[in-house]
Amino acid sequence: MKRSTWHLAWLALAALIVLVAFFPAALAWRMLAGKVGGLDLGSVHGTVWNGRAINVVISGMPVGTLRWDLSRTALLGRVELAVQVDGPLMQGSVRLARVDEAWLGRDLKGTVDVARLPFSIGPRAWRPQGTWDFTIPRIEIRGGWPVQLDGRVVWRNAALSGRHDIVALGVLRARLSEKAGTIIEARLADAGGPVALSGTLQASPLGWRLHALLRARSSDASLHRLLAALGPMDADGTVHLRRRGGLMMGEEP
Repeated sequence: MKRSTWHLAWLALAALIVLVAFFPAALAWRMLAGKVGGLDLGSVHGTVWNGRAINVVISGMPVGTLRWDLSRTALLGRVELAVQVDGPLMQGSVRLARVDEAWLGRDLKGTVDVARLPFSIGPRAWRPQGTWDFTIPRIEIRGGWPVQLDGRVVWRNAALSGRHDIVALGVLRARLSEKAGTIIEARLADAGGPVALSGTLQASPLGWRLHALLRARSSDASLHRLLAALGPMDADGTVHLRRRGGLMMGEEP
């Protein structure tokens, strides 16, 4: 091979390396935007390996700024990714890896501003207040559903806001796990505040169900009215809260 041909080959290889090493994240997003439903990135900066997206919206909810660090081992088929989210709805981080057909997540932790979530509770449309602090050391997702899960969620400054008042609930906790690779289970408890709580929330791809026992520890009239509206009450003031949706099968937890 002539020397000039070798030079051209080396130049082409160098250009390819530079292109891969500094491939703009904005260009990559323009190529993928139409294939990713429910995700909108306001502006994208940096490279595919290390960059950030501002004004991120997921399923209509403003998330804020998303930062990522993708390992170069992705070129060899081994995808490892560190992600950080910082915005009004949530601050958090996670380390992800693609293994076979699954995503493995480690050290998932963060805080969610519950008041910014688009849902309410009960016929009076009580809006939740406070923050959810979550810590999930390990999660495995296959087909869009967690098949392995271990973690905790703490609802700090828990409260429900009604039309005319705010009812404080204290600190509530949930221990997360999975059963048989198809059911996510949250064991519910309290931390000794205004409300005594115990129970279980279960969810699967087919539906969900909740069975919880609640009892007021304080004499707050608003709290007693709230609990009375949630379900039948025993003589000792314990309220049985049962809810379900979808096609959740099997025995009650």
